[in-house]
Amino acid sequence: MAVAAAPAARPRETVRVKRERDQELLVWPDLVFVEFISAVLFTVTFVVLSTVLNSPLLNKANTAITPNPSKAPWYFMNLQELLLHMDKSLAGVIVPTALIVGLMAIPYLDRNSEGQGSWFATVNSVRITAFSFVWSSVWIIWLILWDNGSHVLVYKNLPELWGSDKQLQWLGDKNPFGGWPGEAAFKAMWDFVFLKNRLAIDNEWKWSVPVPFQPGTGEHDGSLNWPQDFDNVPVPLNGTWAFHWGRPAWMPSWLERIYWYDREFDVAKITAEWIVPIIAMVALPLLMILILKKIGWSHSMRDNVIAIFTGFILVYTALTMIGVAFRGKDQNLVPTPRVPNLEDDPHIQRQLPAGAIYGLYDPRSGTHA
Repeated sequence: MAVAAAPAARPRETVRVKRERDQELLVWPDLVFVEFISAVLFTVTFVVLSTVLNSPLLNKANTAITPNPSKAPWYFMNLQELLLHMDKSLAGVIVPTALIVGLMAIPYLDRNSEGQGSWFATVNSVRITAFSFVWSSVWIIWLILWDNGSHVLVYKNLPELWGSDKQLQWLGDKNPFGGWPGEAAFKAMWDFVFLKNRLAIDNEWKWSVPVPFQPGTGEHDGSLNWPQDFDNVPVPLNGTWAFHWGRPAWMPSWLERIYWYDREFDVAKITAEWIVPIIAMVALPLLMILILKKIGWSHSMRDNVIAIFTGFILVYTALTMIGVAFRGKDQNLVPTPRVPNLEDDPHIQRQLPAGAIYGLYDPRSGTHA
C-alpha cells in the first residue's frame, strides 16, 4: 500500500503585529508642525545674527591677492586639515567617499531593530561613548602634534622650564649604539622610533642593508638604501622594465593618464603619504573595538557602531576646530591668539601688481616686461 508523501514544510512566515492608533504618529501635524516651528526659529535666529553681527567677508575675489592663510569655509575646514596630513587624493577623495559609504552601510550592518530611534539604547552605550570620546580625543591631538613636530620642539625647549636658554639635542639626532655589533640596524630602529614627523620617513629617515643585487635600474653600490633606492621603483609590466614594449600608439590620451606605461613608484613617499595615514585611520578604530570587547563592554554590532560613530563625530569636530582656530600663516600650527584675522590685519593679503597675473611683471627686478 502506497503511503502519500508528507507535504513539504513551508517556510515560517513572520506576522507583523498591527500597531494601535495611539502607538502611531501622523506626518501632519505631529511631524510637519515641529519641523515648521524649527524652520521659523532657525530663520529668525539667522536674521537677528546677520543684523547684529557683520559677516567676516572680504572684497570680491581677485587673483592678484592671495590671503595668507587661505582657508576653506568652516564646513570644509576638516577636509583642508586632512590635506596637511596625507596625500591630496587620499584626503580629498578617497577618505570622504569611504566615510559616506560607511555611513550609508550602517543600517545594513546593524540589522537589530531593538532600541532603534533611541539614544544610548544598549546596556553599555554610555560607557562606550565616553571611552570612544576620550580615545579619539587623545589620538587625534597626539597625531596632529606629532605630524607637526611639536614633540621635538617641546623636548628641545625643556631647559626653559628652569630658566636656561640652551636647547636639548633631539633623541633622534643621537647615536647611542656607536661601536655596537649591528650598529646600523639599531640606529635605523632608533631613528624610526624618534621620527620628527610623518614626512621624515621620506626625507630624513635613512638606512642601508647590504644585498647581493639590486632590482631596477640605476647605479648599484651593493647596498639597499632608504630612501634613495626606493624613490623610483618600476611598476611591474610597465613596458620599460623586465619586459619591454613600445608605447601603444592606439591608446587615446585620456587612457594614457591612468595606464602605467613607463611609470615608477616612489615607495618612500607612498609610505609617508598613504601607508602611514591609512594604518592610523584603520588600526586605531579596530584597536578601540578590540579593547571594548576585551573589557566586556561591546557585545553587538550596535555597540561597535556607537563607538565608531562617536569617534567619527569627535574627529570631524576636532579637525574643524583646529583648522579654524589653530592654523596661522602658511597653515602652521599656532596658538589661537596668533591666528591672523583677515579683516583686522590687512597686511596678510599679499598684493601683486596686475601685470603679474599675465606674467608681465618680474618680482625679482620689480619692473614690467
